[in-house]
Amino acid sequence: DKLPKWETTTSLSQQQKDCVVDLATWSAIDEAIDLPSSDIISVSEAQDQSSTINNAQQFYEWFHSVERGMESDQESEYRDYINSLKEHHGRCNSVLDGISKALDHLRDLGDQYRTVSLTTEALHDSCELLMQDQQDLEQLGTSIAQQLVYFTEHDRIGTKLNSSAISVMGEAFVPMLIKIDECVEFMKDHPDYKESAVYLAKYQQCLVRALTLLRSYIVNAIRATATAAVTELSGAGGLVPGDPAFAQLYSKFQSQGPRIKALMEQIEDRSEKNPEYLQVMQDCYTCYCYQRQALILPVINQELERLYKLHDKDHCTFIRTSCMSLIRICEDEFSLYHCFFSRSDLILQGLLESLSSQLYDYFRPMIIQQVQRFELLADICSVLKNDIFEDHVNAKGECLEAFGHLALQMLEDSQERLSYRTQAYIQSDIINFMPSAGDLAYPSKLTEELSNQYAMWYPTVRRSLICLSKLYRCTNRSVFESLAQECLAACIDSLKTATLSIVENSSLLDSQLFLIKHLLIIREQIAPFDVNFTVNEVSLDFTNLKMAASGLITNKNRILSLNSNNAVLEFFFQGAPQLTKKVLDSKKDVDINLKEACTDFITTAATLLSSPIHAFLATVETSTTPSTMEQCRNVVSETT
Repeated sequence: DKLPKWETTTSLSQQQKDCVVDLATWSAIDEAIDLPSSDIISVSEAQDQSSTINNAQQFYEWFHSVERGMESDQESEYRDYINSLKEHHGRCNSVLDGISKALDHLRDLGDQYRTVSLTTEALHDSCELLMQDQQDLEQLGTSIAQQLVYFTEHDRIGTKLNSSAISVMGEAFVPMLIKIDECVEFMKDHPDYKESAVYLAKYQQCLVRALTLLRSYIVNAIRATATAAVTELSGAGGLVPGDPAFAQLYSKFQSQGPRIKALMEQIEDRSEKNPEYLQVMQDCYTCYCYQRQALILPVINQELERLYKLHDKDHCTFIRTSCMSLIRICEDEFSLYHCFFSRSDLILQGLLESLSSQLYDYFRPMIIQQVQRFELLADICSVLKNDIFEDHVNAKGECLEAFGHLALQMLEDSQERLSYRTQAYIQSDIINFMPSAGDLAYPSKLTEELSNQYAMWYPTVRRSLICLSKLYRCTNRSVFESLAQECLAACIDSLKTATLSIVENSSLLDSQLFLIKHLLIIREQIAPFDVNFTVNEVSLDFTNLKMAASGLITNKNRILSLNSNNAVLEFFFQGAPQLTKKVLDSKKDVDINLKEACTDFITTAATLLSSPIHAFLATVETSTTPSTMEQCRNVVSETT
């Protein structure tokens, strides 16, 4: 440990450094001579041999040995140090040799490590490739197994379908149906697979078999429920909607609804993609509607017959109560239908229309044969339009859509019949009205005490306004405007006729006041109606035809002419009738007639007031000078 610090801790003089060099030189000489240890003798040994010196040679030898002994004694410490250094040097050489061997071993280990690393990396890459191949094979095997399932499922599904223990309500039936659909879809999506067409046909057969079982179960369940309801109610006699016995027709079906609806949802969800499901769905709908129709139609007919007899004289009440009864039945049928099925169908609308049409068989003959008064027809139209349509059909939407079609047909028939009866009413009660003496007793009638002011109106005016008020509530705009124009025109004509009669019985002034009064009443009473009272009248003008015919007769010599002046051609081109349009405005006609009546009244009143003055002027003319007469005339003109 101290050797490395030797040079730094020990300072040598120049003489000491020379001695060290000499020692090193002598040490090198001794190593080269390699004297045996027997030749080195100590000083004491030389002194012992001094007793035997006999000649100079021995002396020199003795001296030389003494010298060497002295040197040996002086250099022993250095020799020991040299020997120690040699030992350390040997050890260092041994360490160096060990290090060299260790390095050689390390180099060998490094080479072996690199070899092993390369081998390991190659093995790792090979393993990764093998693992990737294994994963690919596993995925391929899984994919093949997954797709092979669609081929192997046929046997299992076929065995279940052919089993006598299969149940449509079993837990395995719906999953099996789903699996069949998946297999059919798979075969359709992969037509290039081997035997896919064969298996597609097999799965379609399985699907037909499964759907047959499903349809049979649903149809039989509906029929059995209907039969059970009929059996229990066979002794109930006549059923009336609202009775507890009638409610059993719905409760029996409602108890079966959830089970069948769960199966029908499976069919309805697939009906748009698969025609087989669509056909089964339609068959189930048809069976249900047929059974419900067979149950409910007799009840509806009995109820309508009962209501018809009960309200034989009150047609409005019959229509209102029968419509309300059908509305309740339609609502119940719509609700019951959705206990079985999730989707509305045209078959349901057909069922509801079939149930509702029973009322039409009573309604149509009634309004044609029994209802002749337009007032009653107007009330019927009002019931259908306001009470039925606005309050129920429009408010409840889909469930009354079918009944709405019937109600609309009834309303249209009623309005058509009302239009016809209104025209007949106008003809009989307004145009052909024959006034009595009391109707024309003006102005004495104005002094009579009557129960109400309407009794003072001329009958045609009262009838016209009543007719308009009833038509306004129950007809559409175009029909009302057409009938209103006809009614008001007839009313004004009747007033003019009555005016002529009053002139004969009373005076011209009274007749004119009569006409003005009633025209003012008409204008006041029609003002609240939110219509235009205008009608576009289209007619054919045959004036050109008449002129062309006279021209043809005049130009007989050009009938056979072979040029453009042929008389026959001119007749066809020039004689075609012209289509003319005319706008009839009832309000405007009332105003025009009122203005004319007022003008006539003013003229008549002015004539009556100025007639004494004109008589006075005539008398004055005969007895006064012209200048005085002119002054009188100026005074009269200023006063008038």
